[in-house]
Amino acid sequence: MGSYELALNNGKLFFNNSFIDANIAVLDGRIAEIKKVEIQDAEQIIDCKGKLILPGIIDAHVHFRVPGNEKKEDWVSGSKAALHGGVTTVLDMPNNNPAITTADLLEQKRKLVEKDSLINYGFHFGVSNGNSRELKNARNIASFKLYLGSTTGNLLVNDDSALEKCFEIASLKSKMIAVHAEDEKIILQNAKKFQNESNAKVHNKIRTVEAELEAIKKAISFAKQFKTRLHICHVSSKESLFLIQEAKKSGLHISCEATPTYLFFDESDVGKKGCLLKVNPSIKTEKDRKALWFGLNTSQFDIIATDHAPHLLEEKQQDYWKVPSGIPGIETSLSLMLDASEKRLIQLEKVIKLMTENPAALFKIKNKGKIEKGYDADLVVVDLKKEFVVKNDELFSKSAWTPFEGLKLKGKVEKTLVKGSLLFDNGDIIINKNKESKANLEVGYYG
Repeated sequence: MGSYELALNNGKLFFNNSFIDANIAVLDGRIAEIKKVEIQDAEQIIDCKGKLILPGIIDAHVHFRVPGNEKKEDWVSGSKAALHGGVTTVLDMPNNNPAITTADLLEQKRKLVEKDSLINYGFHFGVSNGNSRELKNARNIASFKLYLGSTTGNLLVNDDSALEKCFEIASLKSKMIAVHAEDEKIILQNAKKFQNESNAKVHNKIRTVEAELEAIKKAISFAKQFKTRLHICHVSSKESLFLIQEAKKSGLHISCEATPTYLFFDESDVGKKGCLLKVNPSIKTEKDRKALWFGLNTSQFDIIATDHAPHLLEEKQQDYWKVPSGIPGIETSLSLMLDASEKRLIQLEKVIKLMTENPAALFKIKNKGKIEKGYDADLVVVDLKKEFVVKNDELFSKSAWTPFEGLKLKGKVEKTLVKGSLLFDNGDIIINKNKESKANLEVGYYG
């Protein structure tokens, strides 16, 4: 019997902000040693020669559809999809059916997820027009999730007194508010104006840059008033990113996320792919897309998250007004960003930090996001030289489609480990009955 449960030998690690040739020993689900010499005294040895070993990806924005929409995704399919994409930790959104706006509903959701998830998980807590008392009692949550524009689910907050209470409570309880930033009034006005159009491009006319800007301005105003931590989800436009940077310069505790959808598509793609690219906020212009890449390279974004929002393909093939908004993304995000680094669109070091260390720090997730002694052995082995074509029939999500189908990428996830357990290996999910391999995380403590 070896001294360690597992060894990963001969790999290149991202360690202390640089790449080194080293070997990792795992014991009790944690990184026990990082050594220059090969580790032989382990029960299981994985040869990682020629491969890069990264911390497990942390996706702070997913919709795994439980409870209420299990036909689109559940925690078995969702966590398998995550493992395929190198994601070992997710923070799930509250726009379920019913929406997660009470402590009781949150605990019911925890119990449902606990029995099915193969990965680490935490939860955002929903804000409604009338749940201020529940906000005061919410425990172990990543954020108060605030929808300023209607989207999938029924969590719109359009009452200013409710908004004021939400920001005040978040400040008093040291909680972050994460915002879906689109102004409902502007959306409704535009929807009425363009109600006779049915082409997918009308989405950009309805959910405009102005709708995003107005909502961000409102959120910033309340955050300044109550000194609340603020996180802007899925920023989609140049002007919005500029507004967020100005708020940062003023001293506001504000962060924001980049999403592959807005980095890799612009409005010209909507004309080609139609309602497959119907998503909230809408996909903007090429100018906006380039500005988001510039922001990513100049540290204007704090994290990369997917907003993995699966819907069935037949749902996305309906008339525009019936098509639900949302795109699956958890299986492709890491490879997309690895390929982007290969094409010199962004430094590999930045990609890794934005997808691991930064979300762990932002959402106060302990012992994750780094390859470091004592940290959880949530690890991803990738082959940076491996080219592959994205195929729908190789996906694990129930949605079973991706707008990136047919795209050739360089940089493939080969193995994914959660707390030292190998759960994904070269295209195969390894069902591990060891319940300790994943955990209900403690997240979001800002005391």
